Amino acid sequence: MTESRTLRLQRALGSLVLDGGEAAIEADPGRVARRHGLSGSDQRSFREQVPAMMIYRELARLSLIEPLESMFPVVKALLAGARSWDGCVQAFLDARVVQSSQYRDIAPAFLGWLAATRWGQDRWPFLLELAHAEILETLVARFPDSEPLEGLHAHPGPGDLVVLDPATQVVTYAHAVHRACVEAPVPEARPTHLLAFRDGDGMARLMELTPATAALLVQAQNRPIAEAAVAVNLSDLAPVTKLLYDLRCDGAIAGFRPAP
Repeated sequence: MTESRTLRLQRALGSLVLDGGEAAIEADPGRVARRHGLSGSDQRSFREQVPAMMIYRELARLSLIEPLESMFPVVKALLAGARSWDGCVQAFLDARVVQSSQYRDIAPAFLGWLAATRWGQDRWPFLLELAHAEILETLVARFPDSEPLEGLHAHPGPGDLVVLDPATQVVTYAHAVHRACVEAPVPEARPTHLLAFRDGDGMARLMELTPATAALLVQAQNRPIAEAAVAVNLSDLAPVTKLLYDLRCDGAIAGFRPAP
């Protein structure tokens, strides 16, 4: 089935914005129209409106690139230092993975693209972790609100399971990416465990965990707290239950329920 002129025009405008090679596009934007099967008159219109076309390209690209620069400043600093930031952004735009019309979805789409393509990760094996860490708090803060979970109690017992708040994430990285900054964007290579959650005021928070605590929070969601504690070599249950109770008060844990 032949594409309509409207669809071909949309695709041509998309290429005008997303394609690399700005100098070639500015020299002859009609080539973009021709490549998408538009008529000679449409191609002439593209050529006759070069200044307007290039302003449109600049503004539309800015709306796509600005969220990346604001949400991933450390990634940008790392790649810009190696003169690779522009190439990374163009590769992302070339992939055409941004399907949402929401501005807020651009940064997560970039993260997903990094995960799917592994772009740059032969050179920077921590790149995906760094990008994830940069928007982790934002992902937690934006997690959709839900109705309070029923059937939970506030004080953990040895036979209970831990029920995390739906927005809470327990994350393990191979690098201390949460410590990287624009001035020092290369993180230390050491295993790092983080708890990301929303506090009682709805603000996202990060807490660095010990390996045992991180493993406990993961395991105790599916096995009784006492069993999980033994499995991760936490023999004294009193400090374990106190920690879990404190995390419930902080908002990371929704509550506790008896194991089946």
